[in-house]
Amino acid sequence: MRVFTQRLGQFAISALIFTVAFRYALDLSVGMKSFPAALVCSIVYFGLMFFAGWYYGSKDAVENEIHDIGFRFHFITYVLCIALGYASYFIGWNTEPLRSLNIGAMSWGIGLALHFVFFLFAQKNAIRGYVKEEIFQ
Repeated sequence: MRVFTQRLGQFAISALIFTVAFRYALDLSVGMKSFPAALVCSIVYFGLMFFAGWYYGSKDAVENEIHDIGFRFHFITYVLCIALGYASYFIGWNTEPLRSLNIGAMSWGIGLALHFVFFLFAQKNAIRGYVKEEIFQ
């Protein structure tokens, strides 16, 4: 099974652009002390990330016939978002305190670990990324 595909790379680039824009917009919103603006930024960011993951993930599953229950996309999103969160903190953007970043990284990391467990169970029922029932029909 190929781990890094063209669609995963395209998703990573999209996620990087969306996350940098989100962090910048969030910094401006916090600087203005505008909770509604921060909320709108968060909702738009969620929507963009969800649809980018859905679009590239569905294309990746069709083109490469990879059935990994979206773990690769979840992992890339985690790495990018957490890394950019820490980068924005050390750059000096006022997005969130370091303690909040650590708690978010640990909480999301627990969710990622659970997703990895489900991924392992799904891989146990697959042969080289292909679902066994699809092969032996």
